[in-house]
Amino acid sequence: ETSVPFSQAVRASLEARKHRRPRTLQEIRYMAARMMKKCPELARKQVRSITPEDCGRYLRKSFSTPRQRHKGRLILSGILNFSLKRGWCRRNAAFLVPPPILREKRIRALSLYEAKRLLHTAEQLFHGACLPACALMLYAGIRPHEVKRLTWKHINLKSGLVSLAPSHTKTGGSRHVSILPVLGAILSRTSSAGSPAPPNWEKKWKEVRRRSGILKKSGWVQDVLRHTYASYHLAHFCNQNLLQKEMGHSSPSLLLARYLNMEGITSATGAMFWTHSFIPPAPLKKD
Repeated sequence: ETSVPFSQAVRASLEARKHRRPRTLQEIRYMAARMMKKCPELARKQVRSITPEDCGRYLRKSFSTPRQRHKGRLILSGILNFSLKRGWCRRNAAFLVPPPILREKRIRALSLYEAKRLLHTAEQLFHGACLPACALMLYAGIRPHEVKRLTWKHINLKSGLVSLAPSHTKTGGSRHVSILPVLGAILSRTSSAGSPAPPNWEKKWKEVRRRSGILKKSGWVQDVLRHTYASYHLAHFCNQNLLQKEMGHSSPSLLLARYLNMEGITSATGAMFWTHSFIPPAPLKKD
């Protein structure tokens, strides 16, 4: 039977997926390389001889947390599934490995003060270059990596919509998010050239988060602004179906299980969040 070493299957799989986003390819490359580094025998092992027991051992030795093993299993399964289609193996051994149990951690939404403080910091630093992207994440639930791909032509203040194409979104599907008055007021006084996210976005956004001082002890959570958007949206508009549509979820299960955390949020604070009327924070301190 014809087969190839795992390292060759990885290269061929990446070549077949070269049309995918660079971040996706980088993730596949990194996870596969990590498994081959932690388990050197994997690189030269013929894919036809990889067993479910092998896969389980590779994942345990390569990754220390259930979430890492979950991601590693998905990538290993993708490579072996590609090998199966090429005729290099008779089964996808990783698919037969039970996925690790993931326990979702509740992510606390920002308080009114924290949300205002973050916006204020974004407005003060870098001549306000990060403010549009910050506002889109906070008031439209746009993901950090999605906001990088947006341009101003996808933001229509007249129609009141942000249009995300399949090439913009994490899931590969298009969605349209309403521009509510508080977001429209911020976007209308910013530049409409280029992208809402400025050049060298990651570095500038990291500095905005650091200088804001919020979540200093617990650390910054990647999608905390999307969680904040979802929680305050439901508190004020009380429309779960609308929120599900705005966030681009195909079912309410993910929204209910992961995104909503109404702790400390009331209809009154929800109204204040969407009217942008809460008290501005103190000026930024110099380092």
